[in-house]
This record gives sequence, C-alpha cells and structure tokens, in this order.
Amino acid sequence: MAVDFKDIQQGYGTASGPVMQELLQQDALPLEPALCEKGNFFPEFKKVPFKRYFDPEFARLEMEHMWKTCWQVVGREEDIPEIGDRKLYEVGELSYIIIRSGSDEFRALQNACMHRGTRLCNGNSSGKSIKCPFHAWEWNVDGSLKNVPSRWDFPGVTDEAYRLPEAKIGRWGGFLFINPDPDAGPLEDALGVLPKHFSPREAEQRYTVVGIRKKMRANWKQAQEAFFEAYHVIETHANILSYNGDTQTRYDIWDDGKSQISRSITPSAIPSGHLGDDASRLQAAQDALKTFALPFPGVELPEIKSAETGRSEVAAWRREMMGKLLGVDFSKCSDSYMLDANQYFMFPNFWPWFGEGLPLTYQFTPYGSNPNECIMEARLTLPVPENGPRPPAAELIELDFDTPCSSAPALGIMASVFDQDFSNLPLVQIGLRSCRDDNISVTLGRYQECRIQAFHDMLDRKLGLK
Repeated sequence: MAVDFKDIQQGYGTASGPVMQELLQQDALPLEPALCEKGNFFPEFKKVPFKRYFDPEFARLEMEHMWKTCWQVVGREEDIPEIGDRKLYEVGELSYIIIRSGSDEFRALQNACMHRGTRLCNGNSSGKSIKCPFHAWEWNVDGSLKNVPSRWDFPGVTDEAYRLPEAKIGRWGGFLFINPDPDAGPLEDALGVLPKHFSPREAEQRYTVVGIRKKMRANWKQAQEAFFEAYHVIETHANILSYNGDTQTRYDIWDDGKSQISRSITPSAIPSGHLGDDASRLQAAQDALKTFALPFPGVELPEIKSAETGRSEVAAWRREMMGKLLGVDFSKCSDSYMLDANQYFMFPNFWPWFGEGLPLTYQFTPYGSNPNECIMEARLTLPVPENGPRPPAAELIELDFDTPCSSAPALGIMASVFDQDFSNLPLVQIGLRSCRDDNISVTLGRYQECRIQAFHDMLDRKLGLK
C-alpha cells in the first residue's frame, strides 16, 4: 500500500538555504508548468536484499521478465543521421542493429545472420546494405533479404521468411526506444508524464555536445541508484556543498501502474543544509557563478550584489550569457530552469534531465551476462540554435573499466564529478557480494532515497514478485 507524502518530512532547509519548494515559490520568473507538478505516488518500504545485485538467477529473471518486455532507450535519432547509418544496442546477450532505414524511419533489427548466426553489426557504421562477413548473405536497410550467394542451393529460403526479425521501435523527444516483446503496448504507456512535462526544446530540439560510454564493475541497478539521490553529496561531492542544496532536494514520483517516472530537483546557488543557518548565501551564489562559467573561459563575470538576490542574479547572468553564445532566447525561463539539477527517470533505465542547470541524459544497461558489470551512457546536450542549422552530434567516447573520465578533457568539470561517483561503485559491489546472508538488505532513507524504493517496487511488479 502506498504511503502518503504528507506523512514524510520532505527535505531539510536552513535560514540561508530553504528547501526546493520554497525556492520555487520565490522564483524571479513564472515557473515552467513541469515545475508546478507534484508526484502522485510514494512507495511502501520493503526489504531490498543485497542478493539481487549479484545473483545470476535474479539477473536471469530481469532478462526474461523485464528487458525482454519493457520499453528501453537505445540512443538518439541524431546518432544515425543518414539513411543506412546504424549503431549497436546490446542489453545482456540481446543484440540489435538500430538503423535509419528511411529519411524519417528507424528499425531495430536482429543482430544475427539468418544463415548461421554470425553477428552482423559491431558498432557504429553505415552502408546501403547489411552484409554478413562470413558468407556474404545480404539484407537491405529495412531488413528485407537482398542477396544470398548460390541461392540455387537454398530452395527453402524465401524473401519473406528470411527478413531480419525486428523489435518494436518507438520515438519520443529525439530519443529512440525498443521493446523486444511483439505484444507490448505502445511506447506512450511507458512514457507517463514525460510528454506533458517536456516541451520540444527540452527534448528533441537538442543535440549531444559530448558523451561517454563507461564500463563499470557494478550491477546496473546499483550503478544507477547512485544517481537517484543527493544524499551522497555530503561525502562523495563535499567540494560543492557551499553552493549545492543537497538536503533541500525535492523528490517526486508518478506511477500509474503502466509507467513509473520519478524526479529530483536539487537547487544550486544556495548552501547545503549540512552547513547550518550561518552558511553564506552570498558565497553560494559566487561559487555557483564561477562553476557555471567554467565551460566558457574568458566570459566576464558580474559582481553579485546581495545574498538575498544572488541566486536570481546568477540565473539572469546565465540567461543573457547562454542566449548570446547559443543563439537561444532564455528570457522567459525561470531561475530554477537555468540553475537547478532537475533529473527525471523513466523505468527501467532512462534518465532525461530538464532545463539548463545540468542538461544531461543517462542510460544504464547490463554488460553481457555478468550481473557485476554494466555500461553507463552519459550525454551533455545543448539546445539547437533558433536561427541556425542543427549542429552535428558528438560521438560518444568509449571508456573501459579502469579508464577515468578525466582522460576525456571534453567532459570539462563533469569528468571529476563522474570520477567521484564512479569511485564508489566497485566498492559497493564488492561489499554487497561479501555479505552472503540472505536476510541482509539495504537500508533506505524514507524521503531522500524514496526513488530507489519506488524503482524496486516497479521491478518487483515486472518480475512477478509482488
């Protein structure tokens, strides 16, 4: 049975750092409709056993009852801009060719030759057809059979029967999704409130500036759970406490039985509640200003006039500076839209962010069949200029298990933030596996970690455990 939000303390603020809801009410400009929306669901707290993060049998249940039946993000349309462009999508041992088969058409084709099973696609590539490297069986980009060498020797092979099998494919906000289940409902059922909350500028009218594909020695659930909450900031990102309202974060969950969308909004340009009532709000605005300026060397910084208006001053500076640099009108965007880390999650593994405070996108998938390894994709996006052409999307940087994000200078300040996060994940995985008592379970905060509990609640439903 769901718990009423009103029974839970929703964050901790101070005189110098109010909770997120109070900051929204104090915003200098009208809020975007999404920021006015509140969640409709709060999960009942149940045990989440350590075992489900490393048990091969649990991973098998996930594959059969979730990955093979759920809508899951596979990338963006801009990743494959020309007809015949393709990319590889793998989850566990499932493998698909995500291909642009027409000017405005995409397909998710089985990544195995219909002759003897040879893998057809090994990464990003392009071409007018898909040809097997073993015996040269060949398919058109729409999956139809094109050529079989010595066709006379295969009397049972027909064009219709030997099309490459397809998974369902869906599109929203410039993103591509697939569902391996032929009987799956429409993508819209899984998107929940996302189409209502995100306008075109928050979704499809953006492009990837820089991104990574990082292999990690961590279960995919454990890895993404590190990003569900701001509770870890006090230790993992202690260097940003002066201007990051971690304890003031607002959490919302929307669950209608078919979809689960959750959100956190962490305010910037105010001090953490951990620093107490005497923390400097003026210093918070100054530190936030310097941090937001790091990707734009040489840009002139204004002098913050007062502690009371500092947050709004930083937002006003960002509106003007980013508007000039990016060719986009931000004049009507709220302070929160310009400053705060507004992060959404769609079950099971899609993380679109809202606004310009931290415009990222994440996705997490198991790596092969080992439940102790996964891959995270992370992208930094910017809005397409209003009066200019769409810039080309950056190709994602591949980072191996032991390769730090700091080896990719294009990530800027996010490299050090990600390295801080990623340093914890192998340690968590080792710790989980060392506790073999099935009665041991994770201990979750009622509010700050409610999104993790909601995620497992939905997972249980998908796996038939509830």
